[in-house]
Amino acid sequence: MTWSKQGLIFKADNVADWWISHTQSPIALLLNSDTIRIFVGSFDKNGKTRIGYLDLSSHDPKKIISVSEKPVLDLGEPGDFDGDGVFPASVYNHDGKIYLYYTGFQESKSIRYYMFGGLAISEDGGHSFSKVSRAPVTDRSDEALFFRGGPSVINEGEKFAVYYSGGSDWTTAGGKLRPCYDIFYNDSFNGINIPQTGTKCLEYDRNTEHGIGRPQIFKMGNTYQLYFCVRTLDMKYHLGYAESKDGKSWTRCDDKLGITHSKEGWDSEMVYFPTVLNAGTQHYLFYCGNDYGRDGLGYAVYT
Repeated sequence: MTWSKQGLIFKADNVADWWISHTQSPIALLLNSDTIRIFVGSFDKNGKTRIGYLDLSSHDPKKIISVSEKPVLDLGEPGDFDGDGVFPASVYNHDGKIYLYYTGFQESKSIRYYMFGGLAISEDGGHSFSKVSRAPVTDRSDEALFFRGGPSVINEGEKFAVYYSGGSDWTTAGGKLRPCYDIFYNDSFNGINIPQTGTKCLEYDRNTEHGIGRPQIFKMGNTYQLYFCVRTLDMKYHLGYAESKDGKSWTRCDDKLGITHSKEGWDSEMVYFPTVLNAGTQHYLFYCGNDYGRDGLGYAVYT
C-alpha cells in the first residue's frame, strides 16, 4: 500500500454566514463519473457545525466544481441529540437513495458534550436530505454512555455491517478534557435499525492515545480496510489503519498508510478524518488538516 499526498484542495474562509471556517470530518461520494461530492462539517461564528459540501472533479480533485450555497443538514431542535452541531460520518448509495450518516452533538452542564449517530436520506440525488428520526440510530447504551457515533456502513447483501465509535470516559490531554472511545462493530438488517450492543473490534492504546474513532469501512479486493482517527495524548492527531479478512477480526497497521504530518503548513499539526473513495481508475484518500480542518481539506492518491 502506497499513498502519495497531493496537497491542499480547499480552505473555508467566510464562505457564508453558516460556513465561516473548517472542512471538518470530510466524507466522499462519487456522484457521477466526473464528480466527487465531499460532505464536510461547516463552522459558523459560534462554533456550531452544519453539513455542507464541495463538488470536485473526479479526474483532478484540486478542481472545485461548486460549493454548497446552503447546508444539506442543519442543527436539530433544542434538546435534541444533534441540537448543538452535526458533522458527517459516512455516506453511500442504496436503492437509488443516498444514505448520509452523521454525528450529532449535545452540550451538557455535567460533561462537555454527548455525541451520538444519526441518519439522513436523500431521494433527489443529494440536493436535500431528511432525517429518519429525531432520535439517534446509534443511541446511548451501557457499552457507550457518552459517545456512540460516527457510524460507517457497508452493504453485505443480506445485512449491513456497521462500525462506530463508543466510549464512556474522559481524560485530560493538551490541558483540556478529551473524549475516550474505541471502535465497535454491529450488524443491521437495513442500516437504520442498529442494535444497542456491538462487539469491540479495535481498542486505543491507553499509554499513548485517548481514543480512536470515526471509522471508515472500505473493501479493496478481498481485504476489508478500516481507516480511522487516532487521538494521541501529545495532541499530534493522525490517521489510523487496520485490515481484516472477515470484517470482524482486525489487525492494526497504521504505518502502512505512509501519510504523516508535514514539516510545516496546513497539515503539520493534525492529519485527521480520513475518507477513501474508488473513483474508477483512481483511489483517493481525503483528509483534513490542523485544528480539525480549520486549515483546510487535502488528499492523497493510491499508487
